[in-house]
Amino acid sequence: MGLLKDTAMATVWRVHSIDPQQRSIQQAGKILASGGLIVCPTECSYVLLHRLNEKKAHEKVLKIRDLPKEHQFTLLCSDLSEVAQYAQVGSAEHRILRKHCPGPFTFVLPATRLLPKRLIGPRRKTIGVRISDHPVCKALLAELAEPVITTTARVGAEETALSDPEEIERVLGRQVDGILLVDEEVPAETTIVDLVSEPPQVIRAGKGPLDQLGI
Repeated sequence: MGLLKDTAMATVWRVHSIDPQQRSIQQAGKILASGGLIVCPTECSYVLLHRLNEKKAHEKVLKIRDLPKEHQFTLLCSDLSEVAQYAQVGSAEHRILRKHCPGPFTFVLPATRLLPKRLIGPRRKTIGVRISDHPVCKALLAELAEPVITTTARVGAEETALSDPEEIERVLGRQVDGILLVDEEVPAETTIVDLVSEPPQVIRAGKGPLDQLGI
């Protein structure tokens, strides 16, 4: 495992899903820190991710996904204290996040001024927040030591997320700067819950079980 090969644009690593090779994580972290766009596995799906202030990487994502600029993106954080810096978390929201994070949920909350305007919804000023429990994702965030912006790894108008490692390398290998792959498929997506709405609303049913929400 470890470093696999270089393509025209992307460096591709095959890493252990439970105990990822530290050298590969460090290399991916350097690419992220220098403004790159990375594909990374989570417990729900592979995601495209980049640092908050990287405009060029963000424009790549919009092109790959064929997304409008007002698309609701997700802030991937290491812990709840990081979430609280970038999203407004009241006592009720904190209880929900504490119960379900880390895990297969994305929660929509009001954004704070620390987030670049291009990353938040223009009308509602919101951001999706998530804490992943996947070892590869957690290791990458620990290496970078800051949250990242993510969206599901899929192409254009395709409804199905990319989940097969070989397909991800073939489809995205020339469109991103680095790809972390594990020897398993992770096809499901997160359950998205809008905590700004009153009452809270499920925007997308995914891997996170609805009967556990209690809202």
